[in-house]
Amino acid sequence: MIAAMGSRQAEDSRWKAHRVSAVWALIGGVLFMGSSPLWWTWSREHVLPTAFGGTADVETLKGGCPDGWQVFAQNQWTPVGAAVRKEPNIDSKKIDGISPNIPFTVDGWVHSSVAYEHNQPPFDSDVWLHRKSGGWVSFAGVRAAPTQFDPTLIGDGQFPAPLPEDCEGQLA
Repeated sequence: MIAAMGSRQAEDSRWKAHRVSAVWALIGGVLFMGSSPLWWTWSREHVLPTAFGGTADVETLKGGCPDGWQVFAQNQWTPVGAAVRKEPNIDSKKIDGISPNIPFTVDGWVHSSVAYEHNQPPFDSDVWLHRKSGGWVSFAGVRAAPTQFDPTLIGDGQFPAPLPEDCEGQLA
């Protein structure tokens, strides 16, 4: 009888330990699901500033066209896609990238430094387009329509992006 009571107490103790573990697991799961991990906050502020709607102190555009127009990241030459920079300058910090043939909206353009002086005209331009959601893309990085990858193509480089005269702006 005494052995049976000791066995019962040991079994109750094990069940109690399992219940406590389950409660702590539940609390931890609720806390984890209810908040973002530390790396998420850090990456939002330091690594991916424009992906979440911020502009990370990006040089802004004065003027332009508020409604904007659509362009596509280039897919003709390597590296494909378009780099989004903090300022309209090839040496400026890259803050985002756009995959090839992905459409995005620009809301103005400015003359600044030549990004790729050895490109064929018109992609040797000093024009930079302002991405509506923030940042700057060189004229060489965009097209008016999706393109096929063809690094052997020379000449105009397929479908230069439009530059409406009334959408020229200035750096703010």
